[in-house]
Amino acid sequence: MARIRKTKDYDKFVFVDFNRSINRSLQSNLSKSVEVLEARLDLFPLVVKPLNKKYADASYPDGKHEIWDGQHRFIVAKQKDAFIHYMIDEGDTLKAEHLAYIQTSGGWKLDDHLNKYCVLANRLGNGKYQDYKIYDGFKRRSGWSHNNVIALLVGNTKGAVASFKDGHFTIERSIAEANDIIDKIGEFGSYFKHYKSRSFVTAMIKIITKVDEYDHKRMMTKMDYLSEKLVKCPDATTYVMLLEKLYNFKATGNYVRFI
Repeated sequence: MARIRKTKDYDKFVFVDFNRSINRSLQSNLSKSVEVLEARLDLFPLVVKPLNKKYADASYPDGKHEIWDGQHRFIVAKQKDAFIHYMIDEGDTLKAEHLAYIQTSGGWKLDDHLNKYCVLANRLGNGKYQDYKIYDGFKRRSGWSHNNVIALLVGNTKGAVASFKDGHFTIERSIAEANDIIDKIGEFGSYFKHYKSRSFVTAMIKIITKVDEYDHKRMMTKMDYLSEKLVKCPDATTYVMLLEKLYNFKATGNYVRFI
């Protein structure tokens, strides 16, 4: 078992850019629990790695350390002028991809996973995790939820969210088609303030990709004078039903069903 060391040299430690973002609520709760435990931070040592192998010499303990697990504990200890308790992991078994599994408090958000894999894609430079960088571009461009962007680029979310977290996310829809879908849904922005909501986007992706007879120009023509009838709905199915009615308003022999 690795030896637990302690220090008050806070400059010895650095954060890593592929870690999750700081959770202020978690930090506040941890600060309170430390007070209850009488600052027994030695019970929960940080896991750190050498910033660079050049520090691995006789004076290694005085070198810089990357905080892989315990960044919130580090912040609290520094605020309380307490000792930093830490263990040095010099092996290669623990990798950046594993951070979400060893950090059980607070959990990782999809934004944290996305940041991690984008940073690793840039750092590795070998093509691995490049789909996450493309995903990040679509996420920023659309302003949609993660679930909707995943559905857009994969076709569904079944099992895709787990793959996203594990680093196995792969884009299955063509970039051109994905861009076209975002553009079409974006045109509703002039008529409907909830056009980026998860349920509405889910409904429109289904209509655009599953209804062969769907004509987007026809839909936008209907929006010019029926947009006040496009109201917020509780779920995607209700949106599909409402959009079908609006699309077919006063249709004569050319009724197109969306369901």
